[in-house]
Amino acid sequence: MHRSRFVILTTLTAAALSWATPVVGVRSLQAAEADRNGSPAQPPADQMLARILEHFDQAQRETNTMVAGFTETKNLKLLAKPVVSRGEFFYNRPNQVRWEYLEPDHKVFIITEDMYIAYYPGLKRAEEVPIKKFVGKRLFRFLGVGQSIEELGKYYDFKLAPRSDIKGTHLLLLTPSKKRVRERVAEMKIWVDDTTFLPRQLQYVESDGDSTLLAFHDIRVNVEVAEQRFHIDLPPDVIVSETYNGFSLGQQSF
Repeated sequence: MHRSRFVILTTLTAAALSWATPVVGVRSLQAAEADRNGSPAQPPADQMLARILEHFDQAQRETNTMVAGFTETKNLKLLAKPVVSRGEFFYNRPNQVRWEYLEPDHKVFIITEDMYIAYYPGLKRAEEVPIKKFVGKRLFRFLGVGQSIEELGKYYDFKLAPRSDIKGTHLLLLTPSKKRVRERVAEMKIWVDDTTFLPRQLQYVESDGDSTLLAFHDIRVNVEVAEQRFHIDLPPDVIVSETYNGFSLGQQSF
């Protein structure tokens, strides 16, 4: 697995909200404020998107921790059937993330302000790489959690889908606004819960057509998350690399 999928997943998570024709996102919020001050009214779709983004932004600010189960479904051109994995996700504001895959293979990925750690128990291999070695360490966060609208708007243009295929959600459609992101990502979708305004499901489609769908369940926010979740005590027989080989070790990691 190459680095781009890691960056996509953890960017996190990444992104900023605007829409072309007319542009919405950060600017839609400004337009909403102008509307309240007597400017020409926005179209209903723009108003709805602006309201959703305001609530989305508020939910990010108010989410200090998050714990959830997840199911990951990968559709890869080279494989006849989807690859389905399940695990647990932990987030601690502002920048501690743990993805722990429990099946079919056990593997753990941790991102903190200073370090990226990958651990493959079955292979007895691990990686410990300082975040400063990666270009743009602000990308190493979880998509849609802990990100402000302003931060997200630096990477993507957003559009509100006319309808969502998941009951109780709003579907946001993201298209990359930066060339370096477009080289990796063709499209991203975020299904935002219409009550909590946190991501319930997200999907990204890579430029080569491969796609990954992450569905969250049993979501709990602002619960206690032990600091130890973001540390790993590696067994003495584990070979630790200080360079990013990443997903070449765990072929279905992300």
